[in-house]
Amino acid sequence: MKRRKFIQNSGVAAGALLVAPSFFTACSGKDPMSRIGLTTVVFRNRFLSTNPDASGDLLTLEMVPEYFQDRFGIYQPEFWSEHFESRDPSYLKDLKKALDKSHSTLINIQVDTPGKDMSDPETGKSGLAVEEIKEWIDVGAFLGSKMIRGSFMQHSLDEGIKSTRELVKYAASKGIIFLSENHFDLMSFPENHVKVAQEVDDKNFGLLADFGNYPESTDKYKALEMIAPYTRLVSAKTHGFDENYEHIGFDFDKCVRIMEEGGFKGIYSLEQWENGLPDYDFERIVDWMISHVKANV
Repeated sequence: MKRRKFIQNSGVAAGALLVAPSFFTACSGKDPMSRIGLTTVVFRNRFLSTNPDASGDLLTLEMVPEYFQDRFGIYQPEFWSEHFESRDPSYLKDLKKALDKSHSTLINIQVDTPGKDMSDPETGKSGLAVEEIKEWIDVGAFLGSKMIRGSFMQHSLDEGIKSTRELVKYAASKGIIFLSENHFDLMSFPENHVKVAQEVDDKNFGLLADFGNYPESTDKYKALEMIAPYTRLVSAKTHGFDENYEHIGFDFDKCVRIMEEGGFKGIYSLEQWENGLPDYDFERIVDWMISHVKANV
């Protein structure tokens, strides 16, 4: 659906849902659960869109807010764009009802734009990604999302910064924070990630720090130290687990401590990723991540 048509049908107005920047730097209350969110990426094996062979205990986005609340005590879900069945207003209204019913707040939409790169300098190509992400910003505004994470930047850092400025301006008009993630792209080099933050320098922009998305040649702990002061949301990602469900990918607790020591006081959105679909009890993994974030904030 084209962005203008979506706005007309949904009634989203520019400047609606304005969000105070303080929300992202200091979550209210002393309960550490107020610092914890959870992305649908963790349960990708239960969504038909990301696991066509799934059967049995399936999930849809409409089910997620109540499920996250009842099973984990989490009221701050994060949606992956791959799990949306549609962007039609009727579908989005049902999602909004599900969020409201469970008193949940959507913290972010992880937007992927396959085949479209906002840093591609070839004539017109970055613009295609920008327009696609703007449509997702409209979706986020309708659902009351606090943030939107944009797509990959694989080509030109200068072109990526130009696109980011345009998207930040548009996101600001909807009261949304636009995020740039280290996503196995140019942003997975912390010097680039910091440069984008410093050059964009806008209250409606920030970095999304992902614990897992660094090449092996990069010291992830030093990288997190560098980007922590500019971070507005953390993807508290885990990788491999052993047979006793102990994390063996890297020092997850150290990553949380680095962010805290760097001044981050926002939300840790729990995530797990390995290539393929490991035969894990993902609920048990979420329990592990909750306990380890709580122990370090």
